[in-house]
Formats: sequence, structure tokens, C-alpha cells
Amino acid sequence: LALLYHSRVAFQVYDSLVNRDENFAREPSLAVSWSQVDPKTWRFKLRQGVKFHDGTPFTVDDAVFSVQRALTPPSQRAFQLKGVVGARKIDEQTLEIQLEAPDAVLPDKFINLPMMSKAWSQANRVEIAQDFNGKQETYAVRNANGTGPYRLERYEPDIRTVLKKNPRWWGWSEKRSGNVDEVVWLSIKSDATRLAALISGEVDMVLDPPIPDVARLRAESALTVMQGPDLGQQYLVFDMARDELEGSDVKGRNPFKDIRVRRA
Repeated sequence: LALLYHSRVAFQVYDSLVNRDENFAREPSLAVSWSQVDPKTWRFKLRQGVKFHDGTPFTVDDAVFSVQRALTPPSQRAFQLKGVVGARKIDEQTLEIQLEAPDAVLPDKFINLPMMSKAWSQANRVEIAQDFNGKQETYAVRNANGTGPYRLERYEPDIRTVLKKNPRWWGWSEKRSGNVDEVVWLSIKSDATRLAALISGEVDMVLDPPIPDVARLRAESALTVMQGPDLGQQYLVFDMARDELEGSDVKGRNPFKDIRVRRA
């Protein structure tokens, strides 16, 4: 769930090569088209005239860098590019992706893979992703330089994030882009405090209010409750990784390693 909230902010700042439209169909973003050259090779034609928030142009070199950065430890995005073995520049508009095996849905792997500036990353010594598990703090943790519709104005962890409109964004001509100039995301951990701020007008909207409070919110004449289907999956799995099952009163072994237990 935390990743979902993070993504709602991060992908206002960063664009990906591929996006999804309002019907969840695949659509162009920083890549305007893509094609399979052979079973293990795809090529993406990149959008021209795009600029990062610092005014520098987005190029094929930046796309190659972004893919390689995602693949390089300790990046935790390598799982997203499973099967990708490399990226290279063909010409000023063409990015080539090499695979270890054929992958018919490769373009889907470039949805929500942020394109970063190679020069900005080198200048700020963030060519390699931070060690998240090691709690490493790098310049890119609190600063950003994307090509997206909003630029990061201010970031105070667990307090507030301020985004301001990027007037150079390539997608403003689309009707669905809206007319918001500034967004302030506030971190209000208490459900009661969050809903009180909404009802009082201190905040304009909240995401995912507690289900038991939805009926009360519907009764507030000044509020509008928007509801829609969600795309996701929830599942339970057997923990077969540990030699001793965590939290169990069975000591010295893991019953789930026995297929008879799993079948039962």
C-alpha cells in the first residue's frame, strides 16, 4: 500500500517510456512507438523535444542510463525488468532492449520505470541507486529531476510534499491533463484527524478513507465521495523459505516444507 501512495506522487514528477490510459490500455509516453526486431530484441522510438525539469533535453542516452541503473544492484527495480540483459542507443531517436529470452509483454515492464537524467545523476553522484535496505540516504532521495507534469518543489518526509506545475511538459495539450498548478500532499497518519481536516476544509481531498467512515462522508453535503473499481490482487502463500516457521509453536522445523501439510 505504501508503494501505491509513493507512486501516485513519484509518477507526477517522472515519466516512463510507456503508460496506461484511463481504460488501463497501454499507451505511448516518452516512447511514441515500439516494435519487436527479433525474438530477443525490441526497439523503442522516443519522443522528441522533451526536457527535464532543469531544462536539459531528454535523450536516448538518458533512457539507456535509466534502464542500466534499474538493473544495477542495489537497485530494487531489477525485478521489474526480469529478462532484460541490456540497453543501447541505435540513433538519436531509437533505444534498443536486449533480452535473454523472448518476451511478448516487454513494453508493460517499462510502465512505471522512471526515466532519469544521466548528467544530473552524475553531477549529484547518484548514478547508482541508493541501498534502501541499508537505509542509505543519497541526493536522489530528497531531490528529483524528471520530465513529468509536476516538479518537486519541497519534500519533508512524513510531513509534506509540494509539487508545482511543469509548464514545459509535453502532455498538457491533452484534455485529461487538467489545470492544477500546485499540489500539497500532507502526511496525516490518524484516520480521525485526516477526516476532520477534510470536513473542516483544511484539506481538499483524502485518498482511500476508512470503509466504516464512507457513509458519514456521503452525508456531508459539502463533500463528494468518488468510488470506482480497483486493480490489484491479494493472496496467501506458504512460507517455505525458513527452516523453522516463524511465530509457530512447532520448533526446529517448518511444517510447510512437507507437501502433505500444504495439501492438507
